[in-house]
Amino acid sequence: LKGIFVALATPFAAQENIAYDKLRKNLIAYEEIPFAGYLVSGSNGEAPALSPAERVELVKQVRKNVDKNKIIIGGATNESTKTTCETCEAMGNVGTDAVLLMCPFYFKKHMTEEAIIQHFTVVADRSPVPVVIYNNVGVTGIDIGIRVLSKLALHPNIAGVKDGDVRKIAGTILETKKKGVEFEVLASTASMLLPSMQSGSCGGIVGLAGALGPQVCELYQLTEQKYKEAINLQLRITKVDTLLLLAGLGVPGLKAAMAMLGLYGGPCRKPLIEPSAADIENFKLVLVEDGFLRL
Repeated sequence: LKGIFVALATPFAAQENIAYDKLRKNLIAYEEIPFAGYLVSGSNGEAPALSPAERVELVKQVRKNVDKNKIIIGGATNESTKTTCETCEAMGNVGTDAVLLMCPFYFKKHMTEEAIIQHFTVVADRSPVPVVIYNNVGVTGIDIGIRVLSKLALHPNIAGVKDGDVRKIAGTILETKKKGVEFEVLASTASMLLPSMQSGSCGGIVGLAGALGPQVCELYQLTEQKYKEAINLQLRITKVDTLLLLAGLGVPGLKAAMAMLGLYGGPCRKPLIEPSAADIENFKLVLVEDGFLRL
């Protein structure tokens, strides 16, 4: 899992059907970028708005249209352990190399450490491909602690975790190393890539790479060689990433940025709404100021 994985946006046509032709177009462009692989049907892919069949079909289509050496990670989060297992199996059958799973959170008061460990253990036992845990506190409201992660890391089919807390990243790496376990830790945002790499992460699964793929991959490469240049590029990327978060632009904003940069962004599925013209113009100015876009 070393390197940068782009969290793919799911392209929709005007009637909100998945535009597989636009997906293929984007993948042709992405294949020219040194990504380690692709996350399909994650948060940036609007996974909650997709049917189970659509999520599996997206994995199948991405697998068919990218280099066989690129790693495909399928977003297989569901609220029940049973359904999660079924999704993992279905995605495994169409070519995913791993699955990314958030903790079930609808009944969050009942998601004790015991329940969390049981869920991921049962899924990992049944999944035909390795499991990567996604500790997405902002969505789930549940922070999977280092103690729980270090226990789950002992499972032979749990490969790693995606996390946005640098202290947690460092602590998880330390604890799993103490136990002699090979457990990959990945950054969850482009804005935290450099500090995460400094803390020992092996790369990142990031949405902003869908718009600024070459720059995010360059940052990853610089972290191994040129620290000063890495800091400068990290600051520029952070400005864009932060604007997406603070302005509340999210996935619609990311898709707008993709369109500005020559990719297909397109509409989101409702209830997500398009950014205002003012927000798009402000975002465009930031991309220009930081040298990511030429008018």
